[in-house]
Amino acid sequence: MFLITVLWTLVCAIIILGYSIHLYRKSSSWIKKVDEPSILKAINTVELCSIDLKNQLPSWSISLDIPQITEEVLYGNPILFYLETEAKCLKLPYTNHTLGYIANVYKNTGKVYITFKSLSDTISNFHIPLWHLNQLKVLIIKSGDQGVFGYWDTKLAILKIGAALMKKNININDYEETLGYLSNIATIDFKGHQYCPGQTQKTQKAKRNPKKKSSSNLVAKDQALNQSPQ
Repeated sequence: MFLITVLWTLVCAIIILGYSIHLYRKSSSWIKKVDEPSILKAINTVELCSIDLKNQLPSWSISLDIPQITEEVLYGNPILFYLETEAKCLKLPYTNHTLGYIANVYKNTGKVYITFKSLSDTISNFHIPLWHLNQLKVLIIKSGDQGVFGYWDTKLAILKIGAALMKKNININDYEETLGYLSNIATIDFKGHQYCPGQTQKTQKAKRNPKKKSSSNLVAKDQALNQSPQ
């Protein structure tokens, strides 16, 4: 009888101990899920720069001063560029089949250059009409968590971002979709709205031509042809 009592006591103790461990693990897992977004945001930052291009003089190239692109950022952080037109905000480089041009972007310390070439031969300069451009969006990704996008390499950084976003079913070519995802895992540091240098009072008052807007079918075609990550 005494032996049965001892065994029963041990069984009850094991059950109570096991249930306590189960509750502890469950609570720890819940706390981790709640704190994970906050932890990620604390160690990941995305600097957002917005440059107004609406009053840029018609030209085949644009030179912009962006002091946030330091030498350290240039060689150590991936940078995404999105050109906003009257139709859509899509990632550079970008091919516009509606107007017939290819937009490329080049970066240097404190500088960004955008060039436009004719789609017909990819060599001839294409002068962008005044009404077409809206803004340039620049996303500088500073990740302290190697588990988010992996280890950076200056040549492979954008490819790694593209692969990471594709796993999350995020279209890297879509600015709103990409920014929305990044805002969940990083702190968005908005650096303010900048304006192109050399804008004159005359160009600021220039009216944009509403007849030049692309049809929805042509815009959809451009988006489909620019889906693959660059």
